[in-house]
Amino acid sequence: MMKKAAKFFAVLAVSCSMIAATACGSADKGTGSANQGQTGDKQGVKEITWYLHTQYGKEYFENDVIKPFEEQHPDIKINVTYNADPEQITKSQLAAGAGPDIITTDGTTTLRQFAKAGYLVELDEYSKKYGWDQRFIPWAYPPVTVGDKLIGLPGKYETELVYYNKKMFADNGWDIPKSYDELVALSEKMTAKGIIPFAFGASDYRGANEWWLSMAYNATLGPDKLKKVLAGELPWNGADSTEAVQKLVDLWKSGYINDKKSHAITGEDATTLFLSGKAAMKMEGSWLLNTLSSKAGDMDWGIFPMPSWKEGVETNLPLALGIAYGINANSKDPDAVAEFLNYVTQPDVAAKGIVSMGLQPIKDLDVGAIPDLDKHYKEVSDLLADYGKRNATGYLSWTFWPAQTRVFSYDNLEAVFLDGMDVKSYMDKMEATYQEDKQSGKVFDFEK
Repeated sequence: MMKKAAKFFAVLAVSCSMIAATACGSADKGTGSANQGQTGDKQGVKEITWYLHTQYGKEYFENDVIKPFEEQHPDIKINVTYNADPEQITKSQLAAGAGPDIITTDGTTTLRQFAKAGYLVELDEYSKKYGWDQRFIPWAYPPVTVGDKLIGLPGKYETELVYYNKKMFADNGWDIPKSYDELVALSEKMTAKGIIPFAFGASDYRGANEWWLSMAYNATLGPDKLKKVLAGELPWNGADSTEAVQKLVDLWKSGYINDKKSHAITGEDATTLFLSGKAAMKMEGSWLLNTLSSKAGDMDWGIFPMPSWKEGVETNLPLALGIAYGINANSKDPDAVAEFLNYVTQPDVAAKGIVSMGLQPIKDLDVGAIPDLDKHYKEVSDLLADYGKRNATGYLSWTFWPAQTRVFSYDNLEAVFLDGMDVKSYMDKMEATYQEDKQSGKVFDFEK
């Protein structure tokens, strides 16, 4: 609780200081704008502000995006502020009528909230001007569309996979599991040898629990039925949803997910367990490709889709947009911001950021043509293309689940793991939270 409070006040302090600096800058110019750095009068240079997470590829953005863009557009200056929680700071500033010119969110749930609150510029005219309506993979448009209006651009897309130690599998004669029962049987064999089946840690980021929860829902319900749950046509505490959570809880309580210690170790510690051979597998998002390609050394590792957890449900790859970009409605220079976002999402520019940022849903981005790129990126890209053609893709929480339902689900999952809450109570409260989201208009609209 103290850590939560400390984080909250730290974010609040930074947010307030940034708002104060923003307001003062505006007052000095007599413009009435609340946006920091938007001078537009410094020898004709338009200054655009942008907040990015410290985990993003700073070198990529500075050297491969901002520098060449500014060289081509000397009348536009991009001012980046890196922070450990830029999304929270942006929320606070937008509510105060301020905020950066470029709005960047982790996924689209928050971006859609911003749009419904009137914080974002509608991008349809820019889409026509720059051809954005033809630039991205089709499935990436609905998450950045609200009421038939384009409100953002997809930054990167993500899926969840099982990473595994290929040599360990070969040495022990283990096959890749094709069902939930086979997954359990394999985990039993691994545990008997003193090997942790799945490395996973969430002590430093409780939100990581949603990775497993998203996987459980997609693997048990399948895309069609999960879509009905997300749309409110099936209850969150129904039999299928309950089965998904119960199977996840069973895996955890059997010790197959980090020996029942995931709440006590960090994500980095869990990765170390996998890299050191103490764990045979790691279920995580496609962002882990960057870490493994740079740290695995001579380790022979591979990937496979999580098998279906229920008979009759096809194995699928759940998808999400991990980053989305928007334009602040209070920006003094939205045309300049649009010009920059158009540059950021060009295939040749995006290709340079695959390692730093992850895979990006741009049609003409050929991952296989990128020199010196780890082979696993192409493998994941090909998997996504294959599953996409077969309509065997699901819905990850940070793009498709309503905001409060999502937060409740990952914030309370450990209580179920540790017997602080029973599964039925958890499911009932999830359904109640979903109904609150529905009442406040936060449910994803799959028809638009």
